[in-house]
Amino acid sequence: MTPGRILLVSAMAVIVILIALNVYYRSVQAPVWKEERAAEAQALKVTDLKEATDSEKFVWEEPVWIVKGKDKDGEDAYVWLKKDNPILLKAKDGLSKADMKQKFLESKPDADIHDINVGMLGGVPVYQIYYDRKQASITSYYYEFYKFQDGAFIITYKLPSQ
Repeated sequence: MTPGRILLVSAMAVIVILIALNVYYRSVQAPVWKEERAAEAQALKVTDLKEATDSEKFVWEEPVWIVKGKDKDGEDAYVWLKKDNPILLKAKDGLSKADMKQKFLESKPDADIHDINVGMLGGVPVYQIYYDRKQASITSYYYEFYKFQDGAFIITYKLPSQ
């Protein structure tokens, strides 16, 4: 085999591997994407949301889909799709993630935030903050919940140490 053929066969093998990986990824993600599309369609159907831009599944007490989009007035809004009845809130009626992060860091400046999510706890729209703090050379991990509308503290859960 000439160097040109070796290069051609190698390039074709890489392309085939990349295509196979893409097909595999799409087959694994297809059920998730289908569930996201169904949640977005439901949010559009049962609320005044006119356009869905993002959706995320939140699981704590029960699975809840949170769909972000634009309402009939063209303003950013969130929909919490619960089993019984959906909740639609305009983004301006709650704290933004940036405001929630700033408020949180004011009370715990030594915390290392890993994630901030919109979710639901006790039937109330919330922000869930996952973070860690190092105290006395021991790193502890926490989940804290704050009300979506005003950022009022609800509860802290400390994860067990390893």
